[in-house]
Amino acid sequence: MSSRSGRLSGPERKEQIVQAAITIMAEHGLPGATTRRIAEEVGVSEPALYKYFPGKKELLLEALDEVGKRFFATIAAAASEEGNVPDRIYNMSATFYEFVMDHPEESMLLFETVTGARDPEIRTALSDKLLQSTAVLSQMFERGKREGSVREDLDITVAAWQILALGITLVFAALTGLEDVLTRDKALLAVKEVLENIVSNAATQER
Repeated sequence: MSSRSGRLSGPERKEQIVQAAITIMAEHGLPGATTRRIAEEVGVSEPALYKYFPGKKELLLEALDEVGKRFFATIAAAASEEGNVPDRIYNMSATFYEFVMDHPEESMLLFETVTGARDPEIRTALSDKLLQSTAVLSQMFERGKREGSVREDLDITVAAWQILALGITLVFAALTGLEDVLTRDKALLAVKEVLENIVSNAATQER
């Protein structure tokens, strides 16, 4: 159904177009996100889209960036909570699980784009978001070393990718209908086991 509305300001209309692009990409995939469908969703003509974006690629990139920001904001908010580093990463993982379950279409869109997009600029846009996530995790592990809750010999880059890999596995399971197999409890148990290895002997090494 078209999201027709009254008169909107320029920024409001642009935001509406971006949200429409996200909706269409989620429903039809990246190849099916045509300007015709996006314009119909908004309730404007195709030429009207180009008042706000130079071309289709720029529109899709901004829509994908918005989805990536929502995902990253969820992770970053959990990372800023109180507690030692292992506990915060565990809470981040729980938040990530809830994001995937609550936003299956957006999660599918991110996964599909990273794995299936042929345009290198679009792939890079999503890859950058993955790198931002690993950077947040790496910084947290580094802080954990300073506070004594993480092993001093930990390779923080490898550890960050271990946690992210669990998240990617979770998304894949959810999008293929296996969320009843990889339940929240099982997913977080896997995270807990990885974290136990990360923090093991930390207290001993501190002495």
